[in-house]
Amino acid sequence: MKKVSYIYLLFVLIFQFSVIAAKNFRFALFTDIHISILKPQNAEDLQFAVNEVNSNDKIEFVLVSGDDTDLGDTASMKIAKKILDGLEIPYHITTGNHDTAQGKNGSANFIQFFGMDKFSFAANGFQFIGFPTGPLKPNQKGHITTDDFEFVKAELTKLKPNKPVFLITHYPLLEGDLDNRMEMIHLIQKYDVKAVLNGHYHRNAVFNYEGIAGIVNRSIQRDEQPYGGYTLYNLSDSLYVSEKIIRQPEREWLVIPLK
Repeated sequence: MKKVSYIYLLFVLIFQFSVIAAKNFRFALFTDIHISILKPQNAEDLQFAVNEVNSNDKIEFVLVSGDDTDLGDTASMKIAKKILDGLEIPYHITTGNHDTAQGKNGSANFIQFFGMDKFSFAANGFQFIGFPTGPLKPNQKGHITTDDFEFVKAELTKLKPNKPVFLITHYPLLEGDLDNRMEMIHLIQKYDVKAVLNGHYHRNAVFNYEGIAGIVNRSIQRDEQPYGGYTLYNLSDSLYVSEKIIRQPEREWLVIPLK
């Protein structure tokens, strides 16, 4: 009887450890890359980030959350694709306003090079869903199209109850940024969405989207600094968010409990 109890206890401990271990993983987020044939420094910043990620065997994948080019032109898309394809781990990419509404060909160039402007995949017990939020025309607020809204809805509907989710967009889900943000917020409130990961502001910030965390990430560009940077996410009992400036130690700036 005692032997059976010990075996049962051992099984429970192994199971609990495996659940914790499954959630203990890292990924990186690149945003606001703004590749442009007129700004070669931006391509250099992206290449630095790719090289650094390739040298870190603890990072499992990279999320790219828009404004991948500055004007959405073919030449810049080609450069962005070539550098990102140099990653030795998977990357998942969506668009920003500079990739679409400010480009002459809208999203056509982006899809031609990257195949899709949205994604959904599972990793270590979490679901990651990325989709466009750019304006339909220049100088307008961001907008989630009906097709993109239905894509997110369909992907969420497929999930088992209580499966944790991260959404990846370019625009924050704020009143001044997205004209139909509340429609999306009301949808995702029905699910276990841990956070929405954004770019667009070129700085680190955290917002509250009606009870859901909104994490805004720094641009990959260096601007007036010697080097640019990106964001590292570490998932375990909590979500640990760190800024990683090229050739400098990472700096943790946000912790969000996941339970």
